Amino acid sequence: MMLLLRRKVHYLPIFTAIFIISAFFLSYGVSVYHGHVEPDFPYISYAAIQAPERCIFAQLVNIGAFLMAANVYIRYLQMSEVLDQLKGARRDIMVNKASLILGWISAFGLTMVANFQTVEMRPGHYTGAGLAFLLGMVYCWLQTSLSVRYSRWSLVAICQLIHSICLSICLIVFIISKTIYKVRESQGHGTKWDTLRVVYLISTISEWLTAASIVTFVLTFYRDFSRIEFKSPKVKIINRNRVLRDYSMRPLPSSGDAMPVISQNGHASVV
Repeated sequence: MMLLLRRKVHYLPIFTAIFIISAFFLSYGVSVYHGHVEPDFPYISYAAIQAPERCIFAQLVNIGAFLMAANVYIRYLQMSEVLDQLKGARRDIMVNKASLILGWISAFGLTMVANFQTVEMRPGHYTGAGLAFLLGMVYCWLQTSLSVRYSRWSLVAICQLIHSICLSICLIVFIISKTIYKVRESQGHGTKWDTLRVVYLISTISEWLTAASIVTFVLTFYRDFSRIEFKSPKVKIINRNRVLRDYSMRPLPSSGDAMPVISQNGHASVV
């Protein structure tokens, strides 16, 4: 396992995304099978309130949160190496460090979602959801900003930008629609089975899409992870020339930044 992680670290994002999404759908399937939730279409956490699905959900999502944290850590090491090779600006180094912290807090929030059931421990559950969703979105935007700045409009940068935009839209729709649904339900204007059905489904579907968007963002790390070997606490770039080509475009300027230029022999200089 450790040898696979060292030399085939690019498989980690794929495994992480598949594992966490499968955990969501497995607990949903079990809860539907036992008649604990409606088939179409509950909130993610409502498919993990009763046993046995809550046990499955908690166990698998805890493991998934650890995998997410591992992706965040390796991405931080990989970008640190790239920024070191390119003599990256101090601001970008700080952005990379901030993304590590926020990514880890987001992963911790995911464990809170798994371990604090929404009906019995609402404060803990909603705190975890806020950390996982809001900080997860910020993490995606920070990583997108680094990709756009240093590889300009490469395929990875474009995919991350589209991903972050879709994630933001889904999260905003989820927050607004759930607020409307909860307020109108508390005022006695209907339930999810009648007049509030549409807004309820919008909120549940947008929640699933938000979670899926955060989880699948790690898939954009596949190419960069295929260029490295993991040797904790550092990563080793195994194809330096290819990495320099990936990030060889002049980064988008900001005030006071020194501009790295890649020469033909593959060395970075600052102008």
